[in-house]
Amino acid sequence: MRLTIALALVALCGCGSPRPTADTSAGARRWQRPPIREVDESQLKQDGRLIDAVALQETGHPDEALAAYAALTHDEPTTAAAWYGQAVLLMERGWTDSALHCAQRAVALQGENEWYLLALAQAAKLAGRPAEHVATWERLAALRPERLEYSYELATAHLANGDAARAVEALNRVERRVGVTEPVSLRKQQIWDAAGKPDKGLRELEALADAMPQEKRYQAILAQRAMQQKNYRKAKQYYDRILASDPADDYIHLQLAEYYKAVGQPAAADSEMVQALANPRLDTRTKLQLLTSFYTEEEFYGSRREVCLRLMEQVARESDQPEATAVYYGDALMRQGKYAQAAEQLEMAVAYDSSRYEVWEALLISLTEVPEREAALADYARRAERLFPMHTLPHHLTGLVALRHERYDEAVAALEKAVKWGFTKGYLEAETYSLLAEAHYRSGHYDQAWLAFDHYLALRPDDWSMLNNYAYYLAEQGTQLEKAERMSRRTVEAEPQNANSLDTYAWILHLMGRDGEARPYAERAVRLDPQNATLRRHLEEIVR
Repeated sequence: MRLTIALALVALCGCGSPRPTADTSAGARRWQRPPIREVDESQLKQDGRLIDAVALQETGHPDEALAAYAALTHDEPTTAAAWYGQAVLLMERGWTDSALHCAQRAVALQGENEWYLLALAQAAKLAGRPAEHVATWERLAALRPERLEYSYELATAHLANGDAARAVEALNRVERRVGVTEPVSLRKQQIWDAAGKPDKGLRELEALADAMPQEKRYQAILAQRAMQQKNYRKAKQYYDRILASDPADDYIHLQLAEYYKAVGQPAAADSEMVQALANPRLDTRTKLQLLTSFYTEEEFYGSRREVCLRLMEQVARESDQPEATAVYYGDALMRQGKYAQAAEQLEMAVAYDSSRYEVWEALLISLTEVPEREAALADYARRAERLFPMHTLPHHLTGLVALRHERYDEAVAALEKAVKWGFTKGYLEAETYSLLAEAHYRSGHYDQAWLAFDHYLALRPDDWSMLNNYAYYLAEQGTQLEKAERMSRRTVEAEPQNANSLDTYAWILHLMGRDGEARPYAERAVRLDPQNATLRRHLEEIVR
């Protein structure tokens, strides 16, 4: 091992094997022994110290290694490898200025040693010496032109130094050796763009596309760049080239749709989207992503909703994964008021994946708008209650259906659960208390009914219909008549032509023994709704 390290260090120091003698024939080279090279004792001692320092470094004793290197350079300042070893260890410690000094000494002694130059480049960068950093990479690139990565590093150094032109020239050296390639061309384009010279960057891309006409993706890059710069005429040229070279390109019709949308031709954009979504090589989920990303939410549910719905129908019709489209298609149908069709899609979605509450909510909302499917609404609401007990809507709808069918205790139980779990941002709060008030009243729980009515009216104090009902129920039970009279008077003042409000007010006044005041309101109510038997009976009671 010691001999191997010694030989490596001899190579680092630039001491190579002796050259062959003048006789270079095959036979001579085969049998000739190299001449014995004499090494004096001081050189052997120096080499030994260097080997010891390297051994310390390699065995995890950096402090001792650094001290050994320093002692050697003090005694033998021409030992380049020791200066290099110090530079490496000092950089590891972050002592950049000292590291730079040592790397400079190593390079000064052996200016063509690749490892020493690499250390100097790194030290110059760490020490904030951009000019020396660039100059070192220049030397490395010239020393080893076949090492293309050195030219890349040189370009990066020039760019960090604010010299875009020289950065590009460094990459041009690579291009002259290997020809036009994507990594070099794209890097040059990025450099010109960063330097604020996009026209030069565009020329690099064009050169790349011209050099590799079979690669349509370069045309796509150019088209996208032209679109970003709003150079739509140029973008269309590139898109046309792609279409001409490959009419079956997976994404060209989507790109053309974006082009036509940008230039204000929505009908053409829609036509291209039809073709894009008809591509059999694209799976359903990809098509959905294309569709939902191309149109804005406002377009999807507003200005372009009919077109978007037709496109969604196309995706769903051609899909071999109906469950993948069910949520999107169902949501689109629901937002356009096609509740029965929406419910069918959303039922498919929850059958496939029952874990998403927002899908259940959309299904329940759709079913509330399809009266003939009330039984299904009740069933799905109960299932949603079990799956998502902390959400309000399922409890609310269970209570609503039960109330409609006069199952008042069941309605109260469901609506009380809704109240228990609370109302996020007031969602369904008033509606739930409205149903709860009615359910409690019909169950004969009058005190709970009055509390529910009060809670509702605290939220919606100007709901004249609810005020009228509350007042009438109080009158019907013969309780809190003064409160009932105040509420009923407000409804009459707000809606003087509402026969029901007039009748309620008249009947409350009658119960309070104020028939003279009640009669005009009762008569007006009958004139407004002469066929209403209840209103006529109340008038007869009042005038009797």
